[in-house]
Amino acid sequence: MTDISMATALTAEAEQSINNAPTNYTELVQWVREIAELTQPDRIVWADGSQEEYDRLAGELVDAGTFVRLSDHEFPNSYAAFSDPDDVARVEERTFICSQTAEGAGPTNNWRDPAEMKQTMT
Repeated sequence: MTDISMATALTAEAEQSINNAPTNYTELVQWVREIAELTQPDRIVWADGSQEEYDRLAGELVDAGTFVRLSDHEFPNSYAAFSDPDDVARVEERTFICSQTAEGAGPTNNWRDPAEMKQTMT
């Protein structure tokens, strides 16, 4: 179990979302509560995989400029998404795969020995 001794009360919206969870799987609901108490989110959203949810999320991403809706005639129900060029995770020369062998990193990745990288990072 997660140590939540440092946790504080959840927002009313987050608490209501947990209390109205769309599942009877009590272990999942308890886990979400524990993580929420640790992370203190403003709100909790339960994903249901519905078309309504997809449409809402896609619309929010279009409104935010993250998605660009493509032509429905040529590419029905399709979007283009572009990463932020300032996203440091996308800076390839500073992204490394640490595995026992270079082959484990794959042909297009920067490989480093895990022990070497740990020494570099500490």
